[in-house]
Amino acid sequence: MKKALKTKMRGLDKTQFKRLRKLTAHAKNLYNQTFWTLRQAYEATGKYFSYPQRPIRP
Repeated sequence: MKKALKTKMRGLDKTQFKRLRKLTAHAKNLYNQTFWTLRQAYEATGKYFSYPQRPIRP
């Protein structure tokens, strides 16, 4: 079972709260679209996508 972090936002007026709700909905939609795209690519090719390797700096 996953637990969700729940935070109460205090001190926001109505317009700020509505804007925050819109932004979080857009972030959720972007995450879901990316996940769906990666899943479709995996099903088509059978390959996982990974983060590019960065060189280690001294």
